[in-house]
Amino acid sequence: MLNNILRGDFTDFLNSLQQTLRKLEFWLLATWVSLIAINVALQCRLGDNLDDTAMVILTWAVAVLLVIRNRHNLKFETTPSAIATGALLITWVLIKSLLTRRVYDILFILTPVMSTVGMALIASGWKGLKQYWQPILLTATLGTPVPFLFSAIEKFIPVNVFTAQFANSVLWYGGLKVVQQGVTILSPYGAVEVARGCAGLPPIFMLLRITLMFVLVFPVSRFHMWIMFPSAVAIAFIVNSLRVSLLVPISNQAELFKYWHDGDGSQMFSVISVSALLAFCNWLTRDDDDEYEEA
Repeated sequence: MLNNILRGDFTDFLNSLQQTLRKLEFWLLATWVSLIAINVALQCRLGDNLDDTAMVILTWAVAVLLVIRNRHNLKFETTPSAIATGALLITWVLIKSLLTRRVYDILFILTPVMSTVGMALIASGWKGLKQYWQPILLTATLGTPVPFLFSAIEKFIPVNVFTAQFANSVLWYGGLKVVQQGVTILSPYGAVEVARGCAGLPPIFMLLRITLMFVLVFPVSRFHMWIMFPSAVAIAFIVNSLRVSLLVPISNQAELFKYWHDGDGSQMFSVISVSALLAFCNWLTRDDDDEYEEA
């Protein structure tokens, strides 16, 4: 039925719809989508970061797309123990969603992967769990404790220092008299400190997740895959460093600084980095489709 709708063919739509409603797979998908809707609604209501909310919506959309695309290859053979475990996981997800007050709660961020694993267990049992590795992997990225991850990385890699060095070099080569002192950039307009939030880890993590989605959705050779992930890190780091370099000459203008640091101006750099990444990935994999078709 879905293929006919996508082709614009609505003949015999009601009969096909009735047949679909009798299938267990439809109700499993409907239940999963309902859990997704709850998670997205809570993220939109309680979240305060537009990038994070957009990534949650995009991740869920890609996860659903992958399941629908592979629906003909899925085997629905489950066991009582798998059904019981899946039901417990979904019950826990519903209770946690009802009680949560913060989207960064360590238990709440686990609800996406728990709901996905729970539905997979109910649908296909323990042996069939591997059929859903793609959506499980994607939803697991939503369950990453980002603050702890970033703190652990910064203990070994001084990303904010590297960002300050790169931004300082851009300004110096641009003709501005600047001096770097650790994570602080001094200029005739004032001083800008590259704090952890400006270090570049959030955009790097965001582009890595988008790259993962691209790899899962589109045919990508392994060689190109190894190029895309480091490129995502490089693009995110460079664009974020350029944003920091822009903040230095406007550091003495409070409203303008706030616009480019926290306001809509900062979102423009997210759009630029994502657009640059997707353009690069599309250019890099332009011949991969033909190779897969020939294979």
